[in-house]
Amino acid sequence: MSSLQNKHAVIFGVASEQSIAWGIAQQLAAQGARLSLGYQQRFKSRVLQLVRGGQVPVAYYGRCDVTSDAELSDFFAELKAPVDVLVHSVAYANPSTFGKPFTEVNQEEFNEALGASAYSLVSLMRAAAPHMAPGGSVIALSYLGGQRIVSNYKLMGVAKAALEAVIRQLASDVGPQGIRVNAISAGPVKTLAASQIAGFDAMLKTYEQVAPLRRSISPTDVGNLAAFLAADGSRNITGQVLFVDAGYNTLAMAALAG
Repeated sequence: MSSLQNKHAVIFGVASEQSIAWGIAQQLAAQGARLSLGYQQRFKSRVLQLVRGGQVPVAYYGRCDVTSDAELSDFFAELKAPVDVLVHSVAYANPSTFGKPFTEVNQEEFNEALGASAYSLVSLMRAAAPHMAPGGSVIALSYLGGQRIVSNYKLMGVAKAALEAVIRQLASDVGPQGIRVNAISAGPVKTLAASQIAGFDAMLKTYEQVAPLRRSISPTDVGNLAAFLAADGSRNITGQVLFVDAGYNTLAMAALAG
């Protein structure tokens, strides 16, 4: 029997076939999970194309902006089965903030980024909690920029740091109900969000040259780790940030050329 047979996974953040959330959906489905997707209205056409393509069976899909309590309530009211796995792959900062000094970030931009990227997990957890099955697993997506300075990441790095703190607090809050909360810190992947970061292609090339495994990662790699965190084999792992980045996070200074 597949490790996720009879489990219901609800995934937020699918934006295209290149998105990490879609890579997670594919791997969870391959392990036997039943899928439901929540999507932002602006990504509706892409999500419908993926669902109708039939590559991955999707039991339910519906509009849901995780920053909207009303849309969260409506979405979970439509679900017909308890939630075993909850995936939060949602982040946003105004694209202009990636290219300007951090001291020039205004309060509105700061609040928007932390609200969409970190507090949204709190809102999602609050809406999902009544529907979560015992032993449920919550998985969020982070990045090394939340722990270290990454060029041109800036405000989003602060938002990811906040997200990782939220992970720990939520793990403590819902642990007594048997629910686990963890984050996956993925290496850089070419997604719609990554296209907002100036110099991303050059960054990825350098990454592949210096990471201990000398390669980049794919959404499938993230999906494989998510499948482990979703399964009962990880039943005693919570409040953690797990890296899947070809070992890049272990570096203090990469090997110098010459």
